[in-house]
Amino acid sequence: MGASVQWLRDLEQLAGLDIQEGEGGAASFELQYMRPLLEEGTRAYVHNVETEFQVVRVGKPLLPVTVNDKQYGNSYVSSPYSTYVSYAREELYLLNNRLLERLLSGMLGLISPLLKGARINQAVHINNWLLSTNLYEDLQIEDLSELKEQLTTKYPGHAIIFRSLNERTNKGLMNDLSALGFRFVPSRQVYFFDGRQPDYMMKKNNVWDRQQLARSPLELVPHEQLGERDYERIKELYDLLYIAKYSSLNPQFTTAYIRLCHGKKLMTMFGLRDRDGVLQGIIGCFIRNGIITAPLVGYNTALPQKAGLYRMLMAVVLQEAASRGLLLHLSSGASHFKIMRGGTPEIEYSAVYDRHLLPYRRWPWRILEGLLMKIGVPMMRKHQL
Repeated sequence: MGASVQWLRDLEQLAGLDIQEGEGGAASFELQYMRPLLEEGTRAYVHNVETEFQVVRVGKPLLPVTVNDKQYGNSYVSSPYSTYVSYAREELYLLNNRLLERLLSGMLGLISPLLKGARINQAVHINNWLLSTNLYEDLQIEDLSELKEQLTTKYPGHAIIFRSLNERTNKGLMNDLSALGFRFVPSRQVYFFDGRQPDYMMKKNNVWDRQQLARSPLELVPHEQLGERDYERIKELYDLLYIAKYSSLNPQFTTAYIRLCHGKKLMTMFGLRDRDGVLQGIIGCFIRNGIITAPLVGYNTALPQKAGLYRMLMAVVLQEAASRGLLLHLSSGASHFKIMRGGTPEIEYSAVYDRHLLPYRRWPWRILEGLLMKIGVPMMRKHQL
């Protein structure tokens, strides 16, 4: 085993690394995030992710790793089947074309049992933070090559996957993975706002959103003014939007996860609190390697749309990116809303290594790659999905 790739299989090894790094060391953030998941299991923190959780050091960065075999009901963050079948089926209504919806629904119905038969969920995800968007540290091709060799030996029946890759923020990594034999399977279209040159702040929609935030009777609450009494409400607000309104396949964060991320400052959170002291909106910012995302968003969906809760929460994260001078990765969905506020689209991919698998295990990835490149990507761009 090479020195550049080190598997940290138990809490004792993590504790030893923690002592080496010291408070605020290079791996301090990663250790605080990953140790509870390794100790208590993923379902204690993300209810709909049943997986084997591991930690690997690749060069300097510590990366979370998930290993699955079936678990077809898992969130898409650890289930390729959920990504390319279950979630895709739920998103068909966005096409606003009944004939096309029926055609694609029928296609998904046909390939669903074939993908299960080819064990598409038998996969190892590298750098899997169990979030809708995984952010990457700088990784060297020599370390990636060693990691690939170790994984194909350790898991000869599993595909190896890196999620959440796009050419804007991961071009070098994608080139390295391509050189190592990975294929790239499109997954969704995502949107970026460049807080390093925040011209988007002058867009009239953004100006209006900030004005609404300033006039709102709701109080903007910073991270330090949120606490234990808010954690259950934060979970409830997230569930109202991302689970009840959108999809149960989104990661279902538990109250313990909210407590972990807020208490350890693994996410920077902002709330909208009413005059009775009740939170009506929440947004959590996750930052890695100069990029900011907002994987935790929620609001009281029972309030009228004119209250502008979503608009105000987006105004907060757009301002946060501009204030910190960071590139904002605002994920997928609400595409028209994001484009009107200056968002620029990029296609996101999963990099998949399957050359070590039996032929019947490789064909689903080859077919998905071909279909999505030829049909899926043009459709995403045309319909702004």
